[in-house]
Amino acid sequence: MTLRSLLGCLICLSCTLGGCRDESPGSTTSSAGGAPTPGAEQASGSLGRGALSEEAVRQAREVAEKALNPKGLPPYSGPVGAVRGTVTVTGDPPPLVPPMVAKLPEGACPRAHELHRKLYRQGADRTLADVLVTVTEYQGYLPPRGDAVRVEMKGCAFDGRTLAMTFGQHFDVFNLDAQAYMPRLVGTATYALRVAMPGGAPVPIFAPQPGQYLLVDQTREYVRSDVFVLSYPTFDVTGLDGRFEIGGIPVGDVRVSVYSPALGKVVEQRVTLQAGMDQNLAFEIAFSQSEHDALLKANPAGAAP
Repeated sequence: MTLRSLLGCLICLSCTLGGCRDESPGSTTSSAGGAPTPGAEQASGSLGRGALSEEAVRQAREVAEKALNPKGLPPYSGPVGAVRGTVTVTGDPPPLVPPMVAKLPEGACPRAHELHRKLYRQGADRTLADVLVTVTEYQGYLPPRGDAVRVEMKGCAFDGRTLAMTFGQHFDVFNLDAQAYMPRLVGTATYALRVAMPGGAPVPIFAPQPGQYLLVDQTREYVRSDVFVLSYPTFDVTGLDGRFEIGGIPVGDVRVSVYSPALGKVVEQRVTLQAGMDQNLAFEIAFSQSEHDALLKANPAGAAP
Protein backbone atom coordinates (compact mmCIF):
# COMPACT_ATOMS: atom_id res chain seq x y z
CA MET A 1 0.00 0.00 0.00
CA THR A 2 1.41 3.37 -0.95
CA LEU A 3 1.62 6.30 1.44
CA ARG A 4 -1.12 8.00 -0.57
CA SER A 5 -3.53 5.10 -0.20
CA LEU A 6 -2.59 4.74 3.49
CA LEU A 7 -3.49 8.35 4.12
CA GLY A 8 -6.70 7.75 2.23
CA CYS A 9 -7.52 4.99 4.67
CA LEU A 10 -6.71 7.26 7.61
CA ILE A 11 -9.18 9.88 6.45
CA CYS A 12 -11.72 7.13 5.91
CA LEU A 13 -11.23 5.92 9.47
CA SER A 14 -11.35 9.40 10.93
CA CYS A 15 -14.70 9.88 9.21
CA THR A 16 -16.02 6.51 10.45
CA LEU A 17 -15.63 4.81 7.12
CA GLY A 18 -14.95 1.17 6.44
CA GLY A 19 -11.35 1.60 5.18
CA CYS A 20 -9.72 1.16 1.80
CA ARG A 21 -11.00 -1.50 -0.56
CA ASP A 22 -8.77 -3.67 -2.71
CA GLU A 23 -9.65 -5.60 -5.83
CA SER A 24 -11.99 -8.44 -4.94
CA PRO A 25 -10.64 -11.93 -5.59
CA GLY A 26 -12.39 -13.61 -8.45
CA SER A 27 -13.58 -10.44 -10.15
CA THR A 28 -13.10 -10.33 -13.90
CA THR A 29 -12.13 -7.72 -16.43
CA SER A 30 -15.02 -8.57 -18.70
CA SER A 31 -17.53 -6.58 -16.68
CA ALA A 32 -17.85 -3.01 -15.55
CA GLY A 33 -19.52 -1.91 -12.36
CA GLY A 34 -20.56 -3.79 -9.24
CA ALA A 35 -23.59 -5.31 -7.58
CA PRO A 36 -22.81 -4.88 -3.90
CA THR A 37 -26.10 -5.01 -2.07
CA PRO A 38 -29.24 -7.13 -2.18
CA GLY A 39 -31.19 -5.81 -5.12
CA ALA A 40 -28.15 -4.49 -6.91
CA GLU A 41 -27.48 -7.91 -8.43
CA GLN A 42 -31.05 -7.96 -9.65
CA ALA A 43 -30.48 -4.55 -11.14
CA SER A 44 -27.38 -5.71 -13.01
CA GLY A 45 -29.41 -8.48 -14.60
CA SER A 46 -32.08 -6.05 -15.80
CA LEU A 47 -29.87 -3.32 -17.19
CA GLY A 48 -30.58 -3.89 -20.83
CA ARG A 49 -31.30 -0.19 -21.13
CA GLY A 50 -29.43 0.95 -18.03
CA ALA A 51 -32.58 1.38 -15.93
CA LEU A 52 -32.76 0.41 -12.27
CA SER A 53 -35.81 -1.47 -10.99
CA GLU A 54 -37.71 0.17 -8.15
CA GLU A 55 -37.32 -3.02 -6.11
CA ALA A 56 -33.52 -2.94 -6.49
CA VAL A 57 -33.37 0.67 -5.36
CA ARG A 58 -35.66 -0.04 -2.40
CA GLN A 59 -33.62 -3.00 -1.21
CA ALA A 60 -30.34 -1.13 -1.58
CA ARG A 61 -31.78 1.77 0.41
CA GLU A 62 -32.88 -0.55 3.24
CA VAL A 63 -29.44 -2.13 3.50
CA ALA A 64 -27.78 1.29 3.61
CA GLU A 65 -30.16 2.66 6.23
CA LYS A 66 -29.41 -0.24 8.56
CA ALA A 67 -25.69 0.41 8.17
CA LEU A 68 -25.87 4.21 8.52
CA ASN A 69 -28.52 4.32 11.22
CA PRO A 70 -28.21 1.13 13.33
CA LYS A 71 -30.11 2.70 16.25
CA GLY A 72 -33.10 3.49 14.05
CA LEU A 73 -33.11 7.17 14.90
CA PRO A 74 -35.55 9.47 13.11
CA PRO A 75 -33.95 11.89 10.64
CA TYR A 76 -32.61 14.98 12.39
CA SER A 77 -35.10 17.87 12.22
CA GLY A 78 -33.56 20.42 14.60
CA PRO A 79 -31.69 23.68 13.90
CA VAL A 80 -28.94 23.53 11.30
CA GLY A 81 -25.97 25.58 10.14
CA ALA A 82 -23.55 25.50 7.21
CA VAL A 83 -19.87 25.72 6.37
CA ARG A 84 -18.36 27.23 3.26
CA GLY A 85 -14.95 28.37 2.19
CA THR A 86 -11.91 27.77 0.01
CA VAL A 87 -9.00 25.34 -0.13
CA THR A 88 -5.67 26.59 -1.50
CA VAL A 89 -2.28 25.01 -2.05
CA THR A 90 1.06 26.51 -1.02
CA GLY A 91 4.63 25.62 -1.85
CA ASP A 92 5.94 24.21 -5.13
CA PRO A 93 3.95 24.11 -8.39
CA PRO A 94 2.47 20.79 -9.54
CA PRO A 95 4.97 18.56 -11.36
CA LEU A 96 4.16 16.36 -14.33
CA VAL A 97 3.39 12.70 -13.64
CA PRO A 98 5.57 10.91 -16.23
CA PRO A 99 3.88 7.48 -16.03
CA MET A 100 0.50 9.09 -16.67
CA VAL A 101 1.79 11.41 -19.40
CA ALA A 102 3.19 8.38 -21.22
CA LYS A 103 -0.26 6.75 -21.24
CA LEU A 104 -2.29 9.78 -22.35
CA PRO A 105 -2.99 9.79 -26.11
CA GLU A 106 -1.42 12.65 -28.04
CA GLY A 107 -3.81 15.06 -29.73
CA ALA A 108 -6.88 13.49 -28.13
CA CYS A 109 -8.75 13.32 -24.84
CA PRO A 110 -8.22 16.95 -23.73
CA ARG A 111 -10.14 16.51 -20.51
CA ALA A 112 -7.97 13.57 -19.48
CA HIS A 113 -4.83 15.64 -20.10
CA GLU A 114 -6.26 18.46 -17.98
CA LEU A 115 -7.06 16.16 -15.08
CA HIS A 116 -4.11 13.78 -15.03
CA ARG A 117 -0.95 15.24 -16.58
CA LYS A 118 0.12 16.91 -13.35
CA LEU A 119 0.20 15.75 -9.76
CA TYR A 120 -2.61 18.07 -8.72
CA ARG A 121 -4.94 20.64 -10.28
CA GLN A 122 -4.89 24.27 -9.23
CA GLY A 123 -6.89 27.29 -10.31
CA ALA A 124 -6.38 31.02 -10.12
CA ASP A 125 -4.81 32.22 -6.87
CA ARG A 126 -3.62 28.63 -6.29
CA THR A 127 -7.02 27.28 -5.36
CA LEU A 128 -6.91 23.49 -5.07
CA ALA A 129 -9.27 21.17 -6.96
CA ASP A 130 -10.35 17.59 -6.24
CA VAL A 131 -10.28 18.01 -2.46
CA LEU A 132 -12.76 16.05 -0.35
CA VAL A 133 -14.29 18.23 2.38
CA THR A 134 -16.27 16.50 5.14
CA VAL A 135 -18.15 17.57 8.28
CA THR A 136 -18.41 14.97 11.06
CA GLU A 137 -18.98 14.50 14.80
CA TYR A 138 -22.34 16.25 14.91
CA GLN A 139 -25.29 14.80 16.82
CA GLY A 140 -28.17 13.26 14.91
CA TYR A 141 -28.85 11.06 11.90
CA LEU A 142 -28.90 12.56 8.40
CA PRO A 143 -30.09 10.26 5.58
CA PRO A 144 -28.57 10.25 2.07
CA ARG A 145 -29.67 13.16 -0.07
CA GLY A 146 -31.30 11.39 -2.99
CA ASP A 147 -30.71 8.01 -4.58
CA ALA A 148 -28.25 8.83 -7.38
CA VAL A 149 -25.22 11.05 -7.99
CA ARG A 150 -24.71 12.10 -11.61
CA VAL A 151 -21.25 11.46 -13.06
CA GLU A 152 -20.41 12.56 -16.60
CA MET A 153 -17.76 11.13 -18.92
CA LYS A 154 -16.34 13.49 -21.52
CA GLY A 155 -12.94 13.88 -23.14
CA CYS A 156 -11.81 10.48 -21.79
CA ALA A 157 -12.36 11.52 -18.19
CA PHE A 158 -14.90 11.58 -15.39
CA ASP A 159 -16.18 14.81 -13.82
CA GLY A 160 -13.17 15.16 -11.55
CA ARG A 161 -10.30 13.27 -9.99
CA THR A 162 -12.24 12.94 -6.73
CA LEU A 163 -15.85 11.76 -6.52
CA ALA A 164 -17.99 11.09 -3.45
CA MET A 165 -21.37 9.76 -2.47
CA THR A 166 -23.19 8.57 0.64
CA PHE A 167 -23.53 4.83 1.17
CA GLY A 168 -26.98 3.96 -0.13
CA GLN A 169 -26.60 6.18 -3.15
CA HIS A 170 -25.17 5.07 -6.49
CA PHE A 171 -23.43 6.77 -9.38
CA ASP A 172 -25.32 7.24 -12.62
CA VAL A 173 -22.53 7.45 -15.21
CA PHE A 174 -23.57 9.36 -18.35
CA ASN A 175 -21.53 9.26 -21.55
CA LEU A 176 -21.37 12.69 -23.23
CA ASP A 177 -18.76 11.61 -25.79
CA ALA A 178 -19.08 10.03 -29.22
CA GLN A 179 -17.25 6.87 -28.10
CA ALA A 180 -18.33 4.11 -25.74
CA TYR A 181 -16.94 3.60 -22.22
CA MET A 182 -16.95 0.74 -19.74
CA PRO A 183 -17.02 2.25 -16.22
CA ARG A 184 -16.17 -0.02 -13.32
CA LEU A 185 -15.64 0.45 -9.59
CA VAL A 186 -12.44 -1.35 -8.58
CA GLY A 187 -12.92 -3.25 -5.35
CA THR A 188 -16.43 -4.57 -6.03
CA ALA A 189 -17.72 -7.88 -7.28
CA THR A 190 -18.70 -7.70 -10.95
CA TYR A 191 -21.69 -9.40 -12.49
CA ALA A 192 -22.48 -8.03 -15.92
CA LEU A 193 -20.85 -6.14 -18.75
CA ARG A 194 -21.90 -2.50 -18.53
CA VAL A 195 -21.24 -0.23 -21.46
CA ALA A 196 -22.00 3.49 -21.38
CA MET A 197 -23.08 4.23 -24.92
CA PRO A 198 -22.89 7.74 -26.44
CA GLY A 199 -26.10 9.55 -25.54
CA GLY A 200 -27.48 6.37 -23.98
CA ALA A 201 -28.93 5.54 -20.61
CA PRO A 202 -26.65 5.98 -17.59
CA VAL A 203 -24.70 3.06 -16.16
CA PRO A 204 -25.42 2.64 -12.41
CA ILE A 205 -22.41 2.00 -10.18
CA PHE A 206 -22.87 0.69 -6.63
CA ALA A 207 -20.45 0.30 -3.71
CA PRO A 208 -20.74 -2.63 -1.27
CA GLN A 209 -19.93 -0.57 1.85
CA PRO A 210 -18.40 2.73 2.93
CA GLY A 211 -14.74 3.10 2.02
CA GLN A 212 -12.29 4.30 -0.61
CA TYR A 213 -12.44 2.94 -4.16
CA LEU A 214 -11.27 3.69 -7.69
CA LEU A 215 -13.63 4.37 -10.60
CA VAL A 216 -12.00 3.40 -13.90
CA ASP A 217 -12.77 2.82 -17.54
CA GLN A 218 -11.79 -0.71 -18.53
CA THR A 219 -10.77 0.30 -22.05
CA ARG A 220 -8.51 3.24 -21.12
CA GLU A 221 -6.30 2.83 -18.06
CA TYR A 222 -5.69 6.58 -17.71
CA VAL A 223 -9.41 7.21 -17.08
CA ARG A 224 -9.74 7.03 -13.31
CA SER A 225 -11.06 8.89 -10.28
CA ASP A 226 -10.71 8.39 -6.53
CA VAL A 227 -14.09 7.51 -5.03
CA PHE A 228 -15.14 7.99 -1.41
CA VAL A 229 -18.29 6.27 -0.20
CA LEU A 230 -19.16 7.97 3.08
CA SER A 231 -21.39 7.08 6.00
CA TYR A 232 -22.93 10.57 6.10
CA PRO A 233 -24.16 13.16 3.54
CA THR A 234 -22.23 16.19 4.83
CA PHE A 235 -19.47 16.51 2.25
CA ASP A 236 -18.39 18.37 -0.85
CA VAL A 237 -15.60 18.15 -3.45
CA THR A 238 -13.79 21.26 -4.66
CA GLY A 239 -13.51 22.32 -8.30
CA LEU A 240 -10.81 24.53 -9.80
CA ASP A 241 -12.10 27.46 -7.77
CA GLY A 242 -11.30 25.54 -4.57
CA ARG A 243 -14.74 26.35 -3.18
CA PHE A 244 -16.88 24.14 -0.96
CA GLU A 245 -20.27 24.57 0.68
CA ILE A 246 -22.04 22.11 2.98
CA GLY A 247 -25.42 22.90 4.52
CA GLY A 248 -28.05 21.22 6.66
CA ILE A 249 -25.57 20.36 9.44
CA PRO A 250 -26.90 19.91 13.01
CA VAL A 251 -25.71 22.80 15.17
CA GLY A 252 -22.96 22.39 17.75
CA ASP A 253 -19.30 21.42 17.72
CA VAL A 254 -18.18 19.65 14.53
CA ARG A 255 -14.98 18.63 12.77
CA VAL A 256 -14.31 19.94 9.26
CA SER A 257 -11.68 17.91 7.37
CA VAL A 258 -10.15 18.52 3.96
CA TYR A 259 -8.27 15.73 2.21
CA SER A 260 -6.35 15.87 -1.07
CA PRO A 261 -5.87 12.34 -2.46
CA ALA A 262 -3.30 13.69 -4.94
CA LEU A 263 -1.14 15.17 -2.18
CA GLY A 264 -2.01 12.60 0.48
CA LYS A 265 -2.59 15.27 3.12
CA VAL A 266 -5.34 16.07 5.60
CA VAL A 267 -6.03 19.42 7.30
CA GLU A 268 -8.75 19.83 9.92
CA GLN A 269 -10.52 22.52 11.93
CA ARG A 270 -13.03 22.32 14.77
CA VAL A 271 -15.86 24.83 14.62
CA THR A 272 -19.09 25.55 16.47
CA LEU A 273 -22.11 25.87 14.20
CA GLN A 274 -25.02 28.11 15.06
CA ALA A 275 -28.56 27.92 13.74
CA GLY A 276 -29.12 29.64 10.41
CA MET A 277 -25.53 30.87 10.15
CA ASP A 278 -22.72 30.07 7.70
CA GLN A 279 -19.24 29.41 9.04
CA ASN A 280 -16.65 30.75 6.58
CA LEU A 281 -13.41 28.78 6.59
CA ALA A 282 -10.08 28.80 4.75
CA PHE A 283 -7.74 25.84 4.43
CA GLU A 284 -4.19 25.58 3.09
CA ILE A 285 -2.43 22.39 2.03
CA ALA A 286 1.32 22.58 1.48
CA PHE A 287 3.20 20.77 -1.29
CA SER A 288 6.95 20.23 -1.29
CA GLN A 289 8.65 18.94 -4.43
CA SER A 290 11.66 17.69 -2.46
CA GLU A 291 9.40 15.85 -0.01
CA HIS A 292 7.48 14.35 -2.91
CA ASP A 293 10.68 13.21 -4.65
CA ALA A 294 11.91 11.62 -1.44
CA LEU A 295 8.66 9.68 -1.05
CA LEU A 296 8.85 8.46 -4.64
CA LYS A 297 12.46 7.39 -4.17
CA ALA A 298 11.53 5.44 -1.06
CA ASN A 299 8.45 3.94 -2.75
CA PRO A 300 8.80 3.90 -6.57
CA ALA A 301 5.44 2.20 -6.92
CA GLY A 302 3.89 5.45 -5.73
CA ALA A 303 4.80 7.00 -9.07
CA ALA A 304 2.46 4.70 -10.96
CA PRO A 305 -0.91 6.19 -11.88
